[in-house]
Amino acid sequence: MARAALGRSLLAAGGTLFVIGGGTMALSTVSMAVTKIVVDRSKKHLLVPCSVCEGQKAVTCSVCEGERVLKYVPTEALALPGTKAASSLCACALCEGNGSQTCANCLGEGMTYPDKFSWSSDPCQHANPG
Repeated sequence: MARAALGRSLLAAGGTLFVIGGGTMALSTVSMAVTKIVVDRSKKHLLVPCSVCEGQKAVTCSVCEGERVLKYVPTEALALPGTKAASSLCACALCEGNGSQTCANCLGEGMTYPDKFSWSSDPCQHANPG
């Protein structure tokens, strides 16, 4: 009988801890989501169009320069004996044949925060203002 009472009390305690833990986790999740929404809305008015992609979210591929394909010219050592190495076209591996790639400055969002510093050609200008 004492064993059964102990089992019931442990079960009740475990259930209580489960409910309290689950409630805490749910409340924490909801509060973090609300906080993220509030912070995102407050920061949204600070955003400016990206200066690299000009808000387009993508830039021309730097490898194929927007051509989408690359001319592949194998070396003579790779050619079959008695044949001449011929060139062929292959899809650009960086942009996967799209001709553009996601802007690395804004990470494809089209908007960024403005620069906090005005960069000049003379880096010592900011260090020694006088």
